[in-house]
Amino acid sequence: MANEERPYWQRLNARKISRRRTIQGFGIAGAGLSAAALVGCGGDDDDDDTGGPGGEATATATSIAPGAGQQVKKGGHFTVHMGGSPRTLDPHYDTFPYNTAITTNTNNGLLQFTPDLSKVEGDLALTLPEQPDPLSYVFKIPPGVKFHDVDPVNGREFTAQDIKYSIERQMTDKAGVFQHAYFFLNKVTKIEVIDNTTVKFTLNKPFAPFISYMASPWTLMVCREVVEKDGDLTQRAIGTGPFIFKEWQKDVKFELVKNPNYYKKELPNIDQFTILLATDPDTSASMFIDKKVDAIVSGVAQLKRIQDARKDVNYQPMPSQFWKQMRMPPTTKDQPYPAPFNDKRVREAIVRAINKQQVLDLVYNGDGAIAKGPILPQYSNWALKEEPVGFDLNKAKALMGEAAQTAGFSGEMIWATGSPQQDQIAEVLKQQLKEIKVNLELKPMELAAYYNQTYSYKYTFSHHTPLNNPDPDENLASYFGRSATFFKYYNEAVWDKIDQQAAELDTEKRKAIVQEVQKTIALDFPMAFMHTTNNHNFTDKKVKGWFYSPDLYNGRIHKVWLDV
Repeated sequence: MANEERPYWQRLNARKISRRRTIQGFGIAGAGLSAAALVGCGGDDDDDDTGGPGGEATATATSIAPGAGQQVKKGGHFTVHMGGSPRTLDPHYDTFPYNTAITTNTNNGLLQFTPDLSKVEGDLALTLPEQPDPLSYVFKIPPGVKFHDVDPVNGREFTAQDIKYSIERQMTDKAGVFQHAYFFLNKVTKIEVIDNTTVKFTLNKPFAPFISYMASPWTLMVCREVVEKDGDLTQRAIGTGPFIFKEWQKDVKFELVKNPNYYKKELPNIDQFTILLATDPDTSASMFIDKKVDAIVSGVAQLKRIQDARKDVNYQPMPSQFWKQMRMPPTTKDQPYPAPFNDKRVREAIVRAINKQQVLDLVYNGDGAIAKGPILPQYSNWALKEEPVGFDLNKAKALMGEAAQTAGFSGEMIWATGSPQQDQIAEVLKQQLKEIKVNLELKPMELAAYYNQTYSYKYTFSHHTPLNNPDPDENLASYFGRSATFFKYYNEAVWDKIDQQAAELDTEKRKAIVQEVQKTIALDFPMAFMHTTNNHNFTDKKVKGWFYSPDLYNGRIHKVWLDV
């Protein structure tokens, strides 16, 4: 986050949670990829491509949630584990799945992805929007949708005016506060309330990711009265969703209860939803083994212990959306690469000297998949099939010689500490780059301090945990585009290509542009694209109608039921 936003950050009571801890939390990708698809590390994904509307979504395989075809039982108390507290309950601000574990259950969007990411469907909207022309989208919501019957909104009816307010708030151009503004900022030019149940969006040009961004777990409808009364959405989650927020005990638990006035009368199936918090993976594993929680996501270190102790469970592994990059200095028009990074051969040498398979093997016992570019292999519609640049130590040394860097140089590497794996990655990278006489000065940082520096876009090296999402635009524009939020990369030709793919409504043509721009980025060497690890997902046998989604941000559990 930019330095000028630190007071807001401090208000959010940010916890000392590493990004590694984040992937231990609730809502991590689970369903949608078979165990067979995970055999090996870094091999090409040969599954047939599947896509949603316009090719926005991709799932390489799907599975049916436990209990399909059985009679649904109503009532009961569902408890899951989560790896820490959210920074805030504001879906327009936060970026961690700790937030959407709560807010996708208390609030609705207009659209949503199906759990397996295979298509987009209506949420509050009755159907996908009508399109009178390529720049217009008209959404209809049913009458009688109500906010939760709690202060200050007290069950008033939700209308199209609330849609206009929510999206305009989300796309507010205020760096570091409205983190998902780039979904719609400078794309949506007008939002018109036609009547209480109809809203029309007008875009300034064709924008292929629009439907995906409307279906994002971050594009949620919020309550104006709460914002006006509290000043923000830091502490309370009030919406139209299937569950009502009751309690947040910091670093202990969340409690939610069934919304008796939910507009989908048949849902939710359960009466109470509890999220228990524990940051330590071994403690979390014990909670599941001891049956204190009904669902958990585990790392490979706890896998065998859980499987040995709980043989009566539903289990499925899945590549995580959280993955690893090793970054070099961010660049802007006014902040070009400093020497020696301004010599492309130096950047290439650094990328070629990183043996990412070795990092995965040493730190995670090979439990994961190699990334070939900005889009992870599980998004097979969009990911590169071949490695544009691979590990080649001899080539790396030769490039350093050609760049007159035979004596090497030193540079500080920062990262968010908090887990042994995060620190081990830094140590392995230090040893690998030492082979080309690049000496990393390691500087682990507490999470909030790390993000303050990361989003000042001024550092030499960083090993970072970004995320991937179903639509390629989010993996390209927000990191490498002209209005990037999470990294700064000055390359106007790449910006133009990223804009071009976003404006291309023909899926096959868009795929070709996405492939081209990924290769261009990779061969300009702003960073090394490393690997993703696998998450190991478990639910108790009594849990039916739901399993973890491939989208870690999709925390919705409204269809879960308990066979007890």
